[in-house]
Amino acid sequence: TPLTVHDMQIDTDNATLKQRIVRQRTMLYNILIDPMARAARRCAKAWDDKAALDQKLLDSIPKVPYVTYLYALDPNGRQVSANASPEGLIEEDFGRDRSQRPYMQQLSPRHEMTLSEAYISLRAGRPSMTAIQRVVVDERLIGYLGADFDLRGLPITKDMYAQPLRWRQ
Repeated sequence: TPLTVHDMQIDTDNATLKQRIVRQRTMLYNILIDPMARAARRCAKAWDDKAALDQKLLDSIPKVPYVTYLYALDPNGRQVSANASPEGLIEEDFGRDRSQRPYMQQLSPRHEMTLSEAYISLRAGRPSMTAIQRVVVDERLIGYLGADFDLRGLPITKDMYAQPLRWRQ
């Protein structure tokens, strides 16, 4: 069957969204390389003390652009910290197994930081991306620093997720 004008508009919208997400990922990756590495170094100093580690994560929130949550993972993908957010700590995520999440399956052995593809978050059901930074002490991997980003809060894609200003039936 031939494509209608309506079908073509949807295809154009999907292509535009995909192009924006690719640009967003590239921009976000470049913006995050330095702040994530610095946050990982700060966290490494407190890795074996949960309270101190949680505080390092909280202190890092304003230093990692656009971040929604920061958290620490052991080398097996189990969370060894609370989730840190701009609103404070979320303790119930301590011990959470993230090893099977797509962003953990996509880790690149060649890069210190990996930025996931866009996905829908389990908890909030929102379009998201996750950056995973290796945390290394004396050339030994001790774990990972995770950073979650809500696509609706990122500069290139946030306008695509704006809610309608008025009610429509």
